[in-house]
Amino acid sequence: MKFETFLTDDVTISRWASEGLPSDELSVQNGILTTYASRWPLCIDPQMQAVGWIKTKESRMREFKCLTFNTNNYIKTLELAIKFGSSILFEDIDTEIDPMIDPVLEKNITLEAGVEMLTMGDQKIEYNPDFRMFMTTKIANPNYTPEIFGKTMIINFSVTLLGLRDQLLNEVVGYERPELEV
Repeated sequence: MKFETFLTDDVTISRWASEGLPSDELSVQNGILTTYASRWPLCIDPQMQAVGWIKTKESRMREFKCLTFNTNNYIKTLELAIKFGSSILFEDIDTEIDPMIDPVLEKNITLEAGVEMLTMGDQKIEYNPDFRMFMTTKIANPNYTPEIFGKTMIINFSVTLLGLRDQLLNEVVGYERPELEV
């Protein structure tokens, strides 16, 4: 029995497929890790499959912003997303992550007067549990430090030969016999 049968169902997999996630086995496993991991996901995504899926999925569910570490006032945008429960996607991460977001990566959440608070720098921000953060890199084989591996969930969305075969088969079946498509 496959582990994805314990962690998801056919309806969820079909919804992910409609949002742009390929329905091959590896992509479904990556979708499970991206959605349910306890740490924020950092997706190795040279073919940009994760970026497309995350953008579609998250923009349907809540307010969503795409940022880079070069975006003006990205810290303020991140703080507002944490406070109001929005989703953030940091695209094109290099081999280093800005240390300013370490408190978010480490989920340094404290309880003050019954309210969850996150301390970033010298500022305390009310933490909304609906907040979601994703990071992606186009680098096919990034050289991350052990600290980054410890703070994030590294997920490799690179297409394998078997995954490419399954994706092509799904495309052909969808074209020739749409009623059989997964």
